[in-house]
Amino acid sequence: MLLKKNSILVCALFVSCISFAQTNNKQSEKDKVIDSFFQCNNQFYKQLNKYQEVIKKYVDLETIPNNITYIPVESMKQADKNKIMFKKPLEYRGLKITGYQNIYIPTDFSGQLFYWGFIFDNKKDEVKNALNNINWLPYNTNVYIANAKIYDLNAKLKQWQDDFYAIDGVAPKFGTISKALYLENFANNQTSVFCSLQGDLKKEILLEARPDLKITIEKQEAKQQELIKAYKEKMQKEKEKQRSQPQTNTTETISKDGDNI
Repeated sequence: MLLKKNSILVCALFVSCISFAQTNNKQSEKDKVIDSFFQCNNQFYKQLNKYQEVIKKYVDLETIPNNITYIPVESMKQADKNKIMFKKPLEYRGLKITGYQNIYIPTDFSGQLFYWGFIFDNKKDEVKNALNNINWLPYNTNVYIANAKIYDLNAKLKQWQDDFYAIDGVAPKFGTISKALYLENFANNQTSVFCSLQGDLKKEILLEARPDLKITIEKQEAKQQELIKAYKEKMQKEKEKQRSQPQTNTTETISKDGDNI
């Protein structure tokens, strides 16, 4: 009888250990995805692809060729359509991630601005303290910045360098690209953590960090080519029309005008 009870106890402990290990594994997979986001590079999309079954419990995902998975929003350009709220909070380091935002801002003089990241249902100091493995520095009175980098397209050594002059209100100079992490208030005691990529962006550098934009960029390029083709065809038709019209005899016109006088 005692042996039977011990066997039942061992089995119960074994099942409990399996359940605990599975829970820890799921938590570890979620952490790996969110950890990769803070690198602000393509690893985030690869991790989303690898652990998409776990993340799909919180938010819908889309996948494109080359195993690139991302969180879709309705429109990157429209403020009321560039974010998506999670089905349920995703727990991470004692914080609650409740949404994702993906922003694109084209400008006339400061290049292109991209921001993407998570919305936390926590106050800014709570997020900052939980993410204490990141070296947050004051950007202004309301925002912290971390891991600021700059890429000079005109430099002999073309690689990302530490940006010691990341200053609020100062856009990257022409011929440079900057990237960084930003921590700031969102709304109603919520906080956002964004990766940023901005400046004189070239396609290959943008896609290196944001492979999720590949299809979007290809569609834009195809549309531009169609517009250019349509414009050229229109101009060609106008030239042909002008050539087909009869030419007026300038000498005869002047003569008639003279007779009338």
